[in-house]
Amino acid sequence: MDLEGCKAFYQEKIVQEMRANGLDPDRETPTYAWLSDHYRGFIAHLSRNFDLSPGDFYAEIGVPPYDDEDNSPFAFVDDQDTRQALESYLRELRDRQGRAESTVATRQSVLRRYVDTYQQVNDTDDLLSPLQSEQGSSEEKARVADTFDVLRQLDQTLNTHASRRKYVQEVRQFYQHRVDFGKADYDPTTRLERRFGWDSAPDWDNPALDADQIQSLYQTAETPADRLLVVGVCGWGLRPSEVCALHTRQLTLTPAEDDPEGPDPYIDFGEDDRKNGPGTVALLVGVEELESRIDDLHDEHGDDWNGYLLPSSSSKSGHISTETARRHFRDLAEEAGITVDGTTPTPKMGRRYWYTAYGAAVKRVAERFEDIAEEQGSKSAEVVLDNYLSKPERRRHRRDEMRDDLVGLFDS
Repeated sequence: MDLEGCKAFYQEKIVQEMRANGLDPDRETPTYAWLSDHYRGFIAHLSRNFDLSPGDFYAEIGVPPYDDEDNSPFAFVDDQDTRQALESYLRELRDRQGRAESTVATRQSVLRRYVDTYQQVNDTDDLLSPLQSEQGSSEEKARVADTFDVLRQLDQTLNTHASRRKYVQEVRQFYQHRVDFGKADYDPTTRLERRFGWDSAPDWDNPALDADQIQSLYQTAETPADRLLVVGVCGWGLRPSEVCALHTRQLTLTPAEDDPEGPDPYIDFGEDDRKNGPGTVALLVGVEELESRIDDLHDEHGDDWNGYLLPSSSSKSGHISTETARRHFRDLAEEAGITVDGTTPTPKMGRRYWYTAYGAAVKRVAERFEDIAEEQGSKSAEVVLDNYLSKPERRRHRRDEMRDDLVGLFDS
């Protein structure tokens, strides 16, 4: 099934079984445990083919289908003040803070599940009244802890320290927002991780492609579009959605001498919403392939070319979809015989290589300045980097180190 087929399957099969099991698909999505018990293969299909968790899938297709007369995701919340506070918080994330839609959707999903569970456990969805005075803070902290007790039993995705800490942090952002703006006297999630024993450093399981695998991927790619996909994800650290939507207006391939970004060609995302990433990305590799791709598209489409590096005449957006990019990446990996921990890798694993290499480059730069730090009497090389090098100089050193890791990966 493609993504539309998955949506139809959800609406025609899963929704019906939810109703038969006493669940309300108009107000809720199934828990991970329920979905795993009834449709384990569907979860695997979402992960393998689209790199989507069930929660990501629900956000992608826009379920549950809220009532047309009230399209608020918190229409089920009876307490009007709480409901308005949640809606206002999400609006501020989106409109004032400019957070990515994916960030807002994730926060919304977490808060919906949290408030719904809080109501079931405590027989109220009034989150605000108990926060007006610290006099009753111990009781409210106990109610919040009871809620998380139930959440971790209902949701099998909360099965590691990392996932639990992340969930607490998502909920805490709402409470902290209330405290920061004087609308609450305290945050009831304070020290919650310690209370549950989740305060140890999580063991993050983030498998990544290695250099040899990336080189094999690139050599397997036969089309300029597939080669661009591999370079974009693994060599520039872009998300697949960003590679799909890459446009010539974002490219500066010949920077001016006084360009503040330095002499390297770069992508400028400008005012575009880029979650958890810098607004510009240096193109340390793949520039020749990029220029060749632009020339080929000019020759193929002439004045009719829309400027996208991965155009699509059948898509409303004008470029290929993220789903298509993931499928191409998976096909390349299968053709190259590449697996990570026994599974076919996703673009995310290629992007993790870039971030791993970048972190190592930053560390090497710091190590180069340890002797200078000692001579200056500084406690660490980071102090020297911050105090004695300008921002452009620090950036140049990091890029030079990073370039050494990337050169040779994308040779045919």
